[in-house]
Amino acid sequence: MNGKDRIDIVKKQKLILKKDIEGEKILDIGGGGEGVIGGLYGKRVTAIDKRQDELDAAAEGPVKMIMDASDLKFEDKCFDVATSFFTMMFIDKDEHKKVFNEIYRVIKSGSSFVLWDAVIPKDDDGKKDIFIIELEIDTPNGLIETSYGVMKKNNEQDLKYFKRLGKKAGFKIESEEQYDKIFKIVFKKS
Repeated sequence: MNGKDRIDIVKKQKLILKKDIEGEKILDIGGGGEGVIGGLYGKRVTAIDKRQDELDAAAEGPVKMIMDASDLKFEDKCFDVATSFFTMMFIDKDEHKKVFNEIYRVIKSGSSFVLWDAVIPKDDDGKKDIFIIELEIDTPNGLIETSYGVMKKNNEQDLKYFKRLGKKAGFKIESEEQYDKIFKIVFKKS
C-alpha cells in the first residue's frame, strides 16, 4: 500500500470567523502555526504551544509561550476567555480531560471557552490511518487556506465527545454548531 492509499482526506471545509470574542485577556491553546486567533485579536491573546517552531510561525502580535495545555502555569481565574482552534486533535486523547480542567481553572467565572475542531472517524480497518482535513477560513483579516492532519488511531472525536468532556469539567454548553466535518462549541463557566 502506498502513502496515498493510507490517507482519509476531508475535502475543503469552509468556515467564517467573525471578530466576536469579547474580553481583554484571551488564552489561545495551540496558538502556533497559522495563529488564527492571535492574528485576529493581537495583543489581547496569550498563545501557548508545546513547540517553539509553531510559535515562531505564528503572526506577530500575541504573547507567545511554550507551555503544555494539560499543565497551565497561570494563576486561577486570570483569563477572560479561552480558545482552541483545531488544536485538540493534536493533543493526546488521554490528556483532554486535564486540558479541559486546566482551562476551567484559569478562566474567570462567567467566562467562555470557544472550541473549533474536526470530526475524526474511528480507524476501523487500519488501511486509511492518516486523517487530513482541508480548511478555508474566511476571517476579517483575509482568507486562510490550510490543512491539518493526524494519525486516526485512538484519535476519533466529535461534537458529542467534547460536550461530555466540557460537562465533566464543570462547563455548561452555551452554543454548538456543526458544519459537515467541523464544529464549534462555546462552553460557559458558571
